[in-house]
Amino acid sequence: MQVVSVTMLFRDKVYKIWWALLALTPLFVNVVEYLMGILPLKDWWYWIVESIVFTTICLALTRWCKISKRISYFYAIASLGIVELVSLAITRSFSPVSIAAATLGLFVIAIFEDQRFYSEKKNEQKIKLLEKESERDYLTGLLNYRALSQEINRLANNNEIHNIVIGALDIDHFKKINDTYGHFVGNEVLKYFSTVFREQIHSAFPKHGYVYRFGGEEFTIVVSKHSLEEVYQLLQSIEKLFNRRL
Repeated sequence: MQVVSVTMLFRDKVYKIWWALLALTPLFVNVVEYLMGILPLKDWWYWIVESIVFTTICLALTRWCKISKRISYFYAIASLGIVELVSLAITRSFSPVSIAAATLGLFVIAIFEDQRFYSEKKNEQKIKLLEKESERDYLTGLLNYRALSQEINRLANNNEIHNIVIGALDIDHFKKINDTYGHFVGNEVLKYFSTVFREQIHSAFPKHGYVYRFGGEEFTIVVSKHSLEEVYQLLQSIEKLFNRRL
């Protein structure tokens, strides 16, 4: 019965009720076994010791930040088996069933729980990848309009960030490029422009400058913790850079 409480304690959302159940389960089980005539009442003190020891072990494992919850859970299950075997030795109540439950049974449970940990981790990675892809423009690799909206909301709700500059720009006569050379060439122009533009912004404003594809040949930049003059000067230099390359 303790396995349920232990398993829930090492999941992401931990509720206090599981700690209470973890501490009370050994007492409850031993009382039931006493009423059934399996255990003598003289061992009541050990029931309390067993509960305190294992609850303390689980508390230490949940606070041990240097190891993952996955490893902590295995340590907790192993500790549960050891505590149970010691308890059986003290009360001299060894039996094939009790030994199998404290060893093989806990091992099987640990294996199934490990598969759950693995599956959840894979699902989390897939979700993060999908979220990342949903914020990227497929053609240019730039952040898209959805990411722009989220960034503006984040900055607007953060009172510690000042000097926020939002700029919009586009590629002149881009329609003429598409009409003259076709959309394939137009796409290559967009990708080239996006690559150079992003490199310039990220180099000038590392961790505080982002480039977004607003739509078509229109782009947006969001720069924080830098002045309007700094952003304007960089945009002027980028414009001169493209003029020299054309």
